[in-house]
Amino acid sequence: MEYISILPQDLNFSGEYKYLRLPHPRTGNPQLYLPHGNAILEVQKISGAKRRTWFVGDEKIDAGTILVHYPIDPLFLVIPIILALSTQSGSNTSFQPLSDLVSTASALPAFALDPPFTNLTKGVDYKVGWNDDISYLLSLKTVRRVFKLCCERKAIPSAPPSPPPENGGVLLPPTKGQVYFRPSVELVLRHLKAKMEWMSEESQWYRFDHLVRSLARDGLGVPSANPDLVKSARLKATLEHISHHLPSTITTSLASSYDFTHLQTHLANLSAAAMAASMPPTNSNRNKDAAAKGTKRKAPAASRGVEQLKKVNTASMAKLTNFFKPKDK
Repeated sequence: MEYISILPQDLNFSGEYKYLRLPHPRTGNPQLYLPHGNAILEVQKISGAKRRTWFVGDEKIDAGTILVHYPIDPLFLVIPIILALSTQSGSNTSFQPLSDLVSTASALPAFALDPPFTNLTKGVDYKVGWNDDISYLLSLKTVRRVFKLCCERKAIPSAPPSPPPENGGVLLPPTKGQVYFRPSVELVLRHLKAKMEWMSEESQWYRFDHLVRSLARDGLGVPSANPDLVKSARLKATLEHISHHLPSTITTSLASSYDFTHLQTHLANLSAAAMAASMPPTNSNRNKDAAAKGTKRKAPAASRGVEQLKKVNTASMAKLTNFFKPKDK
């Protein structure tokens, strides 16, 4: 099968590159990643229902599948490792050398994958117990730095402290000591919240068109919208955006750390107003016949749609006059 790959322009094709086969951070399914310099590229396969022909320069390629390589934050690849190490050790996780943590992570069942290009038989476990790609991933300088940031750190000197020479001690040369690490889910959540706060800032937010459109969908895309609701909506949309690369437990913990009560009330009112407006009006033929005969009757009962609209809280919604303003001269 032929593929068309979309790669970064600065990729040096004369060198050798190693694809890493790792579990996807959210689904756990096998996923390919390509280390490139200080970046990690995730590979996505785009294939249509019918085979396509692509023209590359003067060459015609009969292929229907494209492999797109795009950068991914190394933090998303480190989070499942931190979570697996914390779950495996429980609450009694001890500080360990970095090399021990890497060896433990490589042997965890959570990162065991079925061999590629294998015809799987139902009921047979083909998963390999050791994933060398985890070790290779954590050997990359960028990923290793992120992994250390998600761990508690403890430095222990290699020699016991000695009193100063004036107190009868011996002046010893400085020693580097040993550094131990302990995976911390709390630090992971702290880094994710910092990432969300940065992405939801106005200067960064409007770089993502699909996120900007979500504000209009929630009725908050006008300048007169409540600033607190807009901020909550930006945070919620950012969480939904990054949750595509997060385990479900981390997404739940991250969502529970924010208060979206007022935003949820606004969205519920918006939904109720849309539902009430879509209800058909009631038939008033009986009232017309009574009026023709001159018979006085009580005022007709309001339709369900009108009654629903009366209950909607419109305090946080933009006024209709905001959409009809005179043009600037």
